[in-house]
Amino acid sequence: MRSLGPAQVSDDGFDARFEFEVISPFDLQRNSLVQELRQTITFEYDNGSTRQRELALVEAFRLRPAYFDGARRYHYRIWAGQSDRHSMRGMNDLPEEVVAVSIRREVFAYVADVSGADFTNAGFAHLPRNQDGSVVSRIPKRFNEHYQQNHVMRGMVLNSGDSMGITYRIDYRLIRTGGQNPHFVVDHSSGPGRVEAPPVLWVPSR
Repeated sequence: MRSLGPAQVSDDGFDARFEFEVISPFDLQRNSLVQELRQTITFEYDNGSTRQRELALVEAFRLRPAYFDGARRYHYRIWAGQSDRHSMRGMNDLPEEVVAVSIRREVFAYVADVSGADFTNAGFAHLPRNQDGSVVSRIPKRFNEHYQQNHVMRGMVLNSGDSMGITYRIDYRLIRTGGQNPHFVVDHSSGPGRVEAPPVLWVPSR
């Protein structure tokens, strides 16, 4: 997983893009990169109370063979021109009584076969659930709104290679007044043990 340039971050939200390269010592024979996304937004109010909103989404990117290297390893990438975009906007529209907001987005990515999905021309699709049903897609109408308006959430995940998946997390926190705002970081994990990586750099978009 690699960032495509610095993220754009402001007091109204964030926008970050990533690309993927899958490297394997054998031919995976899988057609997609599947991601299980879970998000929690926590609102903090001036009276000391908090509220949370949660969503979950299973999505897929078509994989293509990229090349076979000198170490006899297979390299795969998502379709040319496609990237994984993570964005959130609208913090400025929150009610005045919201004094702080925190967003935690956790994504688990792995290779799998996807059948019957309504892929875009760029090779992206929403899926109803993962293979074992432990993650079921539940998203509001405005999340990936363009896809939802033009495509149907359908399809099945098969032959999941989730034992070799990676996890990454996106954290955004905004405090209305005081402090250094906003706070934004992308943490990477990999495989059965956590692998620390430097946070993805961001630049304010003012």
